[in-house]
Amino acid sequence: MNIKPVVAALAGAVLLSGCCTVCRQRTKNAKPLENTEWHLVQIEGRDVAPDADTFNITLKEGNMTGIGACNRLMGSYTLSQKKGLIFGNTASTRMMCRNMKEESRFCAILDQTTHYDIDGDALMLICNGTIKAVLKAK
Repeated sequence: MNIKPVVAALAGAVLLSGCCTVCRQRTKNAKPLENTEWHLVQIEGRDVAPDADTFNITLKEGNMTGIGACNRLMGSYTLSQKKGLIFGNTASTRMMCRNMKEESRFCAILDQTTHYDIDGDALMLICNGTIKAVLKAK
């Protein structure tokens, strides 16, 4: 009997079970999309470090609330199958902030979001298959 195929099969089974354990652990530790305060950490592939209590959103019962650079954000959202997420009727107060360009970009990404994914404490906002923003749970 050739032992190499048996060892290879056992090694493959161990690797697959380890991967599944990691996947289950990530899913188990994933923060819920709703009722979590999410803070922006990356926008269009660029890391950002906003001031405390800025650039965040919370989703609850179809309503989105948050803060941009200094303006309050509000609106609705709809969830659908396969992690679909659409923000609608997004509005904000209109104070002038020192970081208005970034706030405008953040709001545009919210408006363009089609899907989401959650990996542990990271929420990825996806626009037509491309990750546009990453937010971390507080």
